[in-house]
Amino acid sequence: MKKLILITLVGMVLFSCKRKEYKYEIHGKVYIPTSGVNPMHDAIWYTDTIGFDGDTIYYFNSDGSEVRIKPPYILIDNSK
Repeated sequence: MKKLILITLVGMVLFSCKRKEYKYEIHGKVYIPTSGVNPMHDAIWYTDTIGFDGDTIYYFNSDGSEVRIKPPYILIDNSK
């Protein structure tokens, strides 16, 4: 009986956790020059605010640093 209660409590804790839902999801590529023959790698960014500078997307991290994502990229709006 104690095992059943423990398993139930652990299950409730695990399934009650919520992950942060971000408004925007951006899929693109990053350049890593030290990665050998193919320096371009897939990347995904998550953010709640974005801005546009021509065709480049940008946003600011919580530490104030700016992230700029140049095309090609796919912008997914998860706010719907």
